[in-house]
Amino acid sequence: MFAMYDDDGLNFRNTIDHLYDIHALSASHRLHNDAREKNKNNSKFNEALYKGKINEEAKNKYKQVANLDTRTEIFHVEQIMSHTSIVINDSKTIQECHDLMQENNVQQLLIRTDSTGEDHLKGMVTKHDILNYLVNYPNTDIQTKHVYDISTKSIITTDPISDIRRVAKVMIDFNLNAIPVVDAEHTILGVVSRHDIVKAVSSIPHLQIWA
Repeated sequence: MFAMYDDDGLNFRNTIDHLYDIHALSASHRLHNDAREKNKNNSKFNEALYKGKINEEAKNKYKQVANLDTRTEIFHVEQIMSHTSIVINDSKTIQECHDLMQENNVQQLLIRTDSTGEDHLKGMVTKHDILNYLVNYPNTDIQTKHVYDISTKSIITTDPISDIRRVAKVMIDFNLNAIPVVDAEHTILGVVSRHDIVKAVSSIPHLQIWA
């Protein structure tokens, strides 16, 4: 299962097929809202949302909704993801974020809203984003400029019960190096990166990324 978050919070949560449909039509706010209502009313889909520790019932329900062969062994994001992620508020400066990445040896930071209202994921900034900005705007004062101004908005996230192979496909198709892992309660559980997937392919004998 995949979702998309922006300044207004969750605006999409559904299967990979619907993700491609919504992303292609994201310029239309009307279609965006229609899809949001459809997601809320889809009881079969809601039953498959991750709500705790993965068990056989949850796995089979996911396979049914995702139209996967129930006899096939599925490896889920929760099994390979990094369970620790650095989450910052949107008032952090570029310099502060760069320092955090250096200190913690990470390639990305997740951004949440810095307000008194609903707390939710609203963006992500990578080391590449910062370096690219510095190259294009070398005279900018990065000690005062907010990192949210250069971050990626409309973040694609994955549910922890998603099939690793489908997450890999989304990463390739949308040119993503990492995807935040967020559950149905909007709780940020971690991040899955290309490195995590490559490591899983090389170390899990039964995992066939092309299956």
